[in-house]
Amino acid sequence: VKPKEALRIFWQATNARMAQPPRETRWAIVGAGLISADFAVALELTPGARVIAVAARLLSKAKAFAAKHGIPVAYEGYEELARDPNVDIVYIGVVHPVHYECAKLMLAAGKAVLCEKPMCMNARECASLIALAKANNCFLMEGMWSRFFPATEKALELIRQGAIGDVVECIADFGFASKVSEASRLYSLELGGGGLLDIGIYVLAAAAFIWGCRPSEVRALGWRESTGADSCGVIALKYGSERNAAAMLASLLGEPRQPQPQPRIASLTYSMRSLTREQTVYQGTLGKISLWPAHCPTHLTLEVDGAPSRTLEFALPELPRRLPRTQYLNSVGFVYQAQRVQQLLAEGAKECPEWSLQTSLDMARLMDGIRAQLGVVYPRHDGLLLRARALLGVWPLSAKLFAVLTILLALTRKRGRPV
Repeated sequence: VKPKEALRIFWQATNARMAQPPRETRWAIVGAGLISADFAVALELTPGARVIAVAARLLSKAKAFAAKHGIPVAYEGYEELARDPNVDIVYIGVVHPVHYECAKLMLAAGKAVLCEKPMCMNARECASLIALAKANNCFLMEGMWSRFFPATEKALELIRQGAIGDVVECIADFGFASKVSEASRLYSLELGGGGLLDIGIYVLAAAAFIWGCRPSEVRALGWRESTGADSCGVIALKYGSERNAAAMLASLLGEPRQPQPQPRIASLTYSMRSLTREQTVYQGTLGKISLWPAHCPTHLTLEVDGAPSRTLEFALPELPRRLPRTQYLNSVGFVYQAQRVQQLLAEGAKECPEWSLQTSLDMARLMDGIRAQLGVVYPRHDGLLLRARALLGVWPLSAKLFAVLTILLALTRKRGRPV
């Protein structure tokens, strides 16, 4: 084939592929609650998406959900859905404590999984799921939908371009007012209640989007209610250090002083007891970027030193009247995450580069450490080590010193040494 003819054939094939409609992605939904309902509505607006099945603990709930959203198949329990050969990917929208078992069931059956955040109750469960997904060559992703909003994408693009210089501080808050009740999912440890896992993960993600989930120092203070769940908290993260070992050695050897690294600090607040402004602010050496609402942003303000501020609005897709109304703020924005997931599936990817499985595991470890400082334990999920860390986390310093001395004394006596 002559070069010109080969080029013509190439362009014909390329144009043919572009003219074809996107491959249909067949979704199934696990859970018939409010968040699953909003996700189902978003899938109605997602090109190439079709929901073909829903599963719930009770068949009556699954059938009611299916009727409301025009879904052809309703399952009682999750095992039959896992065996359905027509399903491409499963969205898991049940309460936090059931995420692990449901995702495990679907991955074991070879299904791709998009699991609501937090992916699991702790890092141990998260690591187990990731290992299973890799062993079965399955796609797995935690549903950190905030990352895919166009406003978030634009903010990260501006930061990469240096529009506000080096980012030195991330300030984020998310809060709403609720009543403390043992019957409420928000405050029940059995149902995975607690502000950190429910909304604190959003403010942690705001820092993770630019710096990752491995801060060098973590400080957390929170308020535990009578149910044992945390209702609000303040978290400070520090990334890096003022002077690393190499710089200190160079100084001792009399070598030229290296420039000090820029500070990187995150100040994060979450609350289920009070309404906050809900804003994320990235402050840099040349200006700042503000996003709001923090967990589902549709507005971005860029303020650069010496220039007028500029606010951009990113309108959500319009919701046709034929579709049910959504329950949560800006949840039509699930469409951005769904589109990205479908693109990744079409490419044969097994995870999402913008919110990787390692990032999910790092986030779970970070939240385990914060819970230890807050003294929050989920008895059905947390192992002895995490429980011990949580116990020590809420002890005063004097009690910790006493415990250490007691252990040392016991060890010394056991070895038969005089004290």
